[in-house]
Amino acid sequence: MSMYLPKEIIIEILLKLPVKSLIRFTTVCKSWHTIISDSKFIFSHISNGESKEDNTLFLRRYMEDKAEHYTLLKDVEDQTLGLQSSLVLDFPFKSPIGHFRIVGIAKGLVCLYQEFFADPPHSIILWNPCVRKHIVLTPNINSGTFDSVVLGFGATSCDIKIVRLVYHKTKDFACKVPAEVEIYSLNSGTWRRVHFNVSYIINDFMWSQAFIEGSVHWIAFNSLKDSNRSNSFYSFIASLHMDDEVSGKILLPDDLAQVCATYLSITVVGGSLGVIKNDDSGSWCVWMMKEYGVMKSWTKLYNIDSVGGIKFVIGFRKNGEVLLASQGKALVTYNPETMLSKDMGISGKASSFYIHKYTESLVLLTGQNVVADKLLLPAGKSSHILHGDKNIDGGNDVLESKATKGKRKM
Repeated sequence: MSMYLPKEIIIEILLKLPVKSLIRFTTVCKSWHTIISDSKFIFSHISNGESKEDNTLFLRRYMEDKAEHYTLLKDVEDQTLGLQSSLVLDFPFKSPIGHFRIVGIAKGLVCLYQEFFADPPHSIILWNPCVRKHIVLTPNINSGTFDSVVLGFGATSCDIKIVRLVYHKTKDFACKVPAEVEIYSLNSGTWRRVHFNVSYIINDFMWSQAFIEGSVHWIAFNSLKDSNRSNSFYSFIASLHMDDEVSGKILLPDDLAQVCATYLSITVVGGSLGVIKNDDSGSWCVWMMKEYGVMKSWTKLYNIDSVGGIKFVIGFRKNGEVLLASQGKALVTYNPETMLSKDMGISGKASSFYIHKYTESLVLLTGQNVVADKLLLPAGKSSHILHGDKNIDGGNDVLESKATKGKRKM
C-alpha cells in the first residue's frame, strides 16, 4: 500500500487504528515501523483516542489473598457495567506487601508506587499495559521511614511527568515545610530538583490526585493565623501545572475548607474538578467546580447516604452514575437521581478498588523494559534499574509479562 499512497495519507490511516493493530504493523516494513515509533505520531494517536466517544475504564481490585486483578471495562452509557464486557490485563509485578499504590493514569501509562519494603526503596513504576512495557524509577531525593511522600502524575502535549514532594519529619513527627520537590520527565529520562515555596502540607493519608486542565491537583491544608476561628487549619486544593511547572492554589467553599483534609478527596466529575467529602456517619457529599478556577462556580451536586454500607466513593461513569465500594466487598453503581444502587457483580476488598478513565497508547513501545531486581523479578534474574538520571545495567534479562487467567487477555 505504501508504494501507491503518499506518506501523509498512510499516517492519517494509521492514526485511526487501535494499538493492537499498530503493534502488528510495525513488522510490515521499515518505513511503517519508523512512522509508528515516532513520538509525534504516538502523541497524535493519543489525541485521537482521547477525542473519541468511546469510554474505557481501568479497574484494579484484589481479594484477601492480595492477588491484584487489572481489567479494562467498556463503559457504554445505556448498558450495565460489568465484567462481561471486560479485558483482563497481564500484570507482571509482585509487591512485597501484596499490592501497589496507583498514583494516576495519563496517556495510556499507569503510575504505580511501592511505598514500603521496595528494592530499590520508594520505587515508582510507569507501566503501559497495552504494549506490555514498563520502567522502574528510583528518585534522587532520599526520604526516611517516617517522612511523608506525595506524588503527582500527569502529562503535557508532548511529555509525561511525575512530581515528587518529600516532607521530612521533625522529632515530634511534624512535617517540615517547605517540602523538597523533584520532577521526572519521560522525554529526558531524568529527575530534576525544583524549588517551590510549598509552605503548605498535602494530605498524604489516603492521598488522591486529579489531573485536569493540564495540572495535577491535591487536597492540602495550612494553619490559620486568625485565632478567632474554631479550627486551627483550613483545607484547599494545591496544584502544579505540568507544562510550565508553576504551582497554584484553588480555594474551597467554606463547607469544605473547614473540614479536616483527611475527610476530603479530589476527583474529576463529569469532566470538571470535584471534591468528595465524607463523615463518620457514612454519608458522602459530592461537589463540582463547574468553571475551572472560578471560586463562585463551586456547586454541591448531591449527598449519598450509607447505601448498603458504602466504604468509599470510587469514581463516576460517563452517564453520571457513581461507583461505590461496599462493606460487602463489592462494587456497586448508584444513580443520584433515582437514589437506587445496583451490584455490578465485581468483588474485591473495599480499599482495593481503583477506577479511572483509560485511553490506550503506544508510549514506551520502542523501549526495553527496565526493571528493579527484588521488586519485580523472580529469584535468580538480573535487572536493569533506572536510578536517578543514570541507567545502571545489571544484566541482560528483562521481565516478560506473565499470563493471567481470564477469558480475554491482553
